[in-house]
Amino acid sequence: MAKRTFDFVVAALLLIITFPLMLIFGIILFIELKQFPLFVQERGLTLNKHRFKILKLRTIKKHSSHKRDLDKNNDIFLKPFLAEKITPFAKWLRRTGLDEIPQLFNVILGQMSLIGPRPLMIHDLQILKNSYPNFYNEREKLTVKPGISGLWQLFGNRNEGVSNLVYLDYLYEKYFSFKLDLILLLHTLPVITAAKNSDAIFNFSNFYLRTGEERYNYSSKLKISLNLPVDVFDLILATAHERDGKYVVEVPETWWYVSNSLKNYAGEEKNLNIFDIDSGKKASEKKKTA
Repeated sequence: MAKRTFDFVVAALLLIITFPLMLIFGIILFIELKQFPLFVQERGLTLNKHRFKILKLRTIKKHSSHKRDLDKNNDIFLKPFLAEKITPFAKWLRRTGLDEIPQLFNVILGQMSLIGPRPLMIHDLQILKNSYPNFYNEREKLTVKPGISGLWQLFGNRNEGVSNLVYLDYLYEKYFSFKLDLILLLHTLPVITAAKNSDAIFNFSNFYLRTGEERYNYSSKLKISLNLPVDVFDLILATAHERDGKYVVEVPETWWYVSNSLKNYAGEEKNLNIFDIDSGKKASEKKKTA
């Protein structure tokens, strides 16, 4: 209930602030596309869960070939073939993520949250269910509402596909806190101002943020490498420790850990001995000298 109140109040304030922008954007898009600038699209977490109709600013001119192009494409996360259909202003709008502003109405109506898992188009959900049933079933277990922004929207790796999406969905639900929501909202601002929003058409694989990379495992079916900002990374670890009492960080298999001590040289330089298992001596020889 507290999250719902927070979403409603913040979304209402943001809608008041951004409503003039939405009108200006709508006029420009109408001139460029010669079509009504708002459109409705059905989305959901799955085909059965949190399915609703979102409002978006139109950035692609509606055409009969559009559906045929989508039907030919079996990739949920990468649709670069649509780039040629997008005007310069619409491209900027997508790269800032400001085409999502009308979804604030969905938040006020209680259909979405500001922060949460990404709702997918029905076409993509059908692909997810047919091609990746295990991951689809993991998404069926989610209880949180979909969000405009979120862990995957900000830091997901589209090149890693469905596993990356589902694991970040799981991570958010398991370790949700208002502090995490606030941090993710703050991380959303530079994405907008720097026009670094990553979507299916314009994909940014390298983040502008300093990241901490570790590897996690929450079940035998799902392992994924994470690429998260340090503050988000540390908060999730702290929450995991607080709620579960423990967590597991796996050292990548290509590295051999030699010592857990730090050696001081001249009282200043500190070295941690780690080296690649594939270089130099064989693994068996390294194990004897470790």
